[in-house]
Amino acid sequence: MEINRLVQLECNIDDATPETLAYAARRLLEMGSLDVWMTPIVMKKGRPGVLLSVLARPELVESLTELLFRETTTLGVRRFQTDRVALPRQVVTVETDYGPVEVKLACMEGKVVTAAPEYESCRAAAEWHGVSLKRVYDAAREAARRIGDECPEDIDR
Repeated sequence: MEINRLVQLECNIDDATPETLAYAARRLLEMGSLDVWMTPIVMKKGRPGVLLSVLARPELVESLTELLFRETTTLGVRRFQTDRVALPRQVVTVETDYGPVEVKLACMEGKVVTAAPEYESCRAAAEWHGVSLKRVYDAAREAARRIGDECPEDIDR
C-alpha cells in the first residue's frame, strides 16, 4: 500500500445547470484530477445545491482551481490536504466471448483483492457485439477470475 499526499477541492453551487456541472467535471478529469464527484446538498434559504468535490495531486491545484472559477458559478473554492492510502493497481487485458476487455487489478500482499472491468472497454465491446453492458461486465469478471489470485510481478505502484 502506498500513501499519497493529495488535495481535495470543494465548492458549493446552487445556480448552475446540470450540463454546466457535467462539462466542468469532464474537464477536471481531462486536466488530471484523480476523481470528481457531486453531492446534493441543501444550501442557505433551503435552496437545493451541489457540493462539487475534486481530488487532485498538489501540483495541479492552481490550474484546477482556475478551471472551477472559469467553468462554474462558484465564488470560492475550499482546499484541504488529505492523505490517501492506495493499493497498487494495473490494467490487464482479458479475453472474453466479446473480444479483449481491460480489467483493473488491485493487489494487497501479492494477492488480487479487486478485479474491476474498465467501463469504456466494456462499453465498446457491448456496442460492437450488440449485447448488454452487464453481459460484457460478467464475462470480463469471469475472465479475470481465471487469471488467478496472484498479482502480476510488474504491477504499478
